Amino acid sequence: MDSLTNTNSVKKRNWFVKRIIKHQIISFTVGLLLISQLTTCLATYFSDKDRFSEVFVLNIWGYLILALTVYFLQWLLAVWIASKFTKDTLKQKFLKHPLATVILFISYIIDLPVRLAEYNTNGFIQVFELIVYYAFTSFIWWLLICWISGKVLKRQRFQWRWYKKTIDLFFCFMPFVYKLVLGLIVASILFFVIFFLLAIVFKYSGQDLNALFN
Repeated sequence: MDSLTNTNSVKKRNWFVKRIIKHQIISFTVGLLLISQLTTCLATYFSDKDRFSEVFVLNIWGYLILALTVYFLQWLLAVWIASKFTKDTLKQKFLKHPLATVILFISYIIDLPVRLAEYNTNGFIQVFELIVYYAFTSFIWWLLICWISGKVLKRQRFQWRWYKKTIDLFFCFMPFVYKLVLGLIVASILFFVIFFLLAIVFKYSGQDLNALFN
């Protein structure tokens, strides 16, 4: 009985680890956003507990549990969708539904500045999270519209050469651009962490750093 329980726990752990390894970009993105959220939460709590109660409403443990649950469910949903579509099948779906793609993309571009102003984002990670979250939400709506369109319209009616070239360029350059932006964000975070450690924790001044590197 114990061996069976251990085998099941290993399988569950292997499933989780396999999904993280298979979908590294998704896992890293969600993990980065979760760490940012938890850091903001803890920093607000230890600096001003009254302000924490006003901003986060819940107590510290309730908010931590809620954040972990929400981000884990978002990761599960993103991984599940990613496992359903390969790059080629997703590209073909884009090519089959040009109207839905163009309309939702235009609405995303128009509505995004409004949402950024509405949520009063005060950091580049918060801006990045809102852009990614809104893009993912729009993508889910796009999948739903494509599914409905596929049921209603059995045959593709539009063949736009410029649209096909745009999709080809998008699938060619978007993964690289996303990784570049993600890398720049991580590099910025590491820079601020190192600066904080040197300037605040270890009390290094500009003259100390100059002597250190010379």
